[in-house]
Amino acid sequence: MSRQELIDYLRKLSNKDVPITDSPVPDAVNKAARLQANGPSRSEDDYTSTLQAWSAFCQRFHGTKNKRHRTVMQQVANFALTGEMGIAYVLTTGLEQALKAERRARRGLYPNALYSVVGDGIAAGLNWKSINVQTGASPYRMSGEEKVFRGRYEDWTATEILGAHIEIGKHTLHVGTTVPKILAALEDRYGIDFKELEKQRRLQK
Repeated sequence: MSRQELIDYLRKLSNKDVPITDSPVPDAVNKAARLQANGPSRSEDDYTSTLQAWSAFCQRFHGTKNKRHRTVMQQVANFALTGEMGIAYVLTTGLEQALKAERRARRGLYPNALYSVVGDGIAAGLNWKSINVQTGASPYRMSGEEKVFRGRYEDWTATEILGAHIEIGKHTLHVGTTVPKILAALEDRYGIDFKELEKQRRLQK
């Protein structure tokens, strides 16, 4: 397989979830690591260090309990194989940056149920038959991973929720930023705290 054929092969895989395992190492990971090691100023040591980084990443993934953090890690693994950056760098420094961004976004997020109540209401008013809420842009999410969405905000990461949008012809309605503004305005107007109200609601069930 020529270098260009290998690059094309990896691009086709970029919209699929790479299996996160190091026993055995997925074929796509081996090929991506070999391709990178054969690049300018690279060596066999680069191939070895990439596989070591992959192994450490796999161990961390399987030791992670947080569902959304695991989603972020899967996206990072997929992105690592695109060749846009060094694989080991993406799996280490890139991963830390992605998880830090997710934690920061999560702290500023309203409860998921409220995004569903308000966001779905906005979308329904635009006619569900032709309008779909899509995941927000993530630097580690491939374009083919953007999924049609009809009310499952709990399956998304915080960064994806905040970037959620509806495409209307040439226009884009940014639901992820619109919903928090509506909720914040209601809190300010009526002196309420939606997070606290959601806690009380759960306790009453």
